[in-house]
Amino acid sequence: MKFIKYTIPVLMFFFVFNASSNADDLNTKKMEQITSEILNVFVNDAADKSKLLRKYISEEWLDKKKLDVKKYSINNYSPQSFEIIYSGADICVATISGESWSHLLVFKFTEEYSKYYVVPRGISEASSDYIDPWWKVNDYICNDTKTEDKDK
Repeated sequence: MKFIKYTIPVLMFFFVFNASSNADDLNTKKMEQITSEILNVFVNDAADKSKLLRKYISEEWLDKKKLDVKKYSINNYSPQSFEIIYSGADICVATISGESWSHLLVFKFTEEYSKYYVVPRGISEASSDYIDPWWKVNDYICNDTKTEDKDK
């Protein structure tokens, strides 16, 4: 059942991004490594997660948007766990989970000066003090809220 819940969103993102992507395929192992590093910061109890995450943001994206990354916090949800479930073309898809929730995150990558960086979604809709480092998010793909059986 868990596999089916994740398969449909992954396939949806795979077809959407591959159909519209003109980018050369990036190295999937490097994208997975960077995604894992980012998500490890999300999960760990680091003192200043934003400081650790800023180095992964595309410098070209920041220049284009005329943003000083040091003026922003980097959104990270503070999950308890993560799993990388797909990488290909220029994206890496992962799930992050808390005690009773899971989100699907898509990280879009670019190569700048032989290093891989994420291209952020942009300034967070929740707070203009934050940058969302992922390209796409699907909130609450899995929820452990209990529903009462009405037939009882």
